[in-house]
Amino acid sequence: MPFVSQGDIARASALCGTRFAVLAPDLCDEGAAALRGRYQMLRLRSGLTLHSTDAFDMHDLTTQLEHKEGLTISLFLDGMADVELGGRRFLLGPGATGGTLEGAVIARAEPHLFRRQGRRGTRVRKVNVSLPLDWVEGDGLDGLGGQKKVRTFSRDHLAHVRFRPSARLVSLAEQVLRPTVHGPLLHALQLESRALDMAAEALAEIAAVETRPAEGTVLPRDQRRMWEVHDFLESRLDGDLTLEDVARAAGMSANSLQRLFRSVFGMTVFEYVRRRKLERARHALEEDGLTVAQAAFLAGYNSSANFATAFRRAFGMPPKSVRRKGG
Repeated sequence: MPFVSQGDIARASALCGTRFAVLAPDLCDEGAAALRGRYQMLRLRSGLTLHSTDAFDMHDLTTQLEHKEGLTISLFLDGMADVELGGRRFLLGPGATGGTLEGAVIARAEPHLFRRQGRRGTRVRKVNVSLPLDWVEGDGLDGLGGQKKVRTFSRDHLAHVRFRPSARLVSLAEQVLRPTVHGPLLHALQLESRALDMAAEALAEIAAVETRPAEGTVLPRDQRRMWEVHDFLESRLDGDLTLEDVARAAGMSANSLQRLFRSVFGMTVFEYVRRRKLERARHALEEDGLTVAQAAFLAGYNSSANFATAFRRAFGMPPKSVRRKGG
């Protein structure tokens, strides 16, 4: 696979934002390899921006960018993204949902700081289609049902919708990641066609579910409550909490807790806890040289085989491959 340097990423990122920076680690020069695989960012004739990645992270790479206003449609086929936008954390992709494919649309009514935390060795296969706000407000939505809902959604800063992608949408993403070999002109037309089809299908999801409380935006007071739940869980990862314990601490019903927590963090309470325990186990393997059995126990698994399966699903590799040698 080819290598992608931090300079390549910086130049590509200029298509969707400004002030790109690598926060960690210090890769010394812009020619230093950051990814291994394929990475592309294209401005299409329609005004949309297409970003596709099929690559392995070579570092625990933290990057940031001031993203322009607009809508971004994301479809992850493998791996995950741990991103922060406007101070809100979003965990996207099969690695964050226990292997379930999930599409997401996030609205930015104003430019906002975007930060991504990559994990070394993780393979990410994803397609993003970004729609500038003037495209949404102009005639870009002509012919789409539910135009009013989509425009209202796009003006609601950091509103987001998650949905189960259809087989057709997954196929479109695969065609972007593995396009049929054509000449440059036909290749560009193929990518433009797939991007527009992906946008149309995802925007139809907004028209269908944007008004549902579980999928739409969350009131600021409820966002604060969910961050309090987040901190409560973080302080008790070693404990043995039930959903009822967490709901009681939050002062709400278990059903309301699950609905709001998923709206803010994109997963259930215990999907989050399981993910965090796996991340701690990975850190212990990498930094402390724990055995796989010890890491499994730390993550709350009685079976090393079950732990290895969950670890591979979350990070795209077996736990033994990240263990520090000599530990």
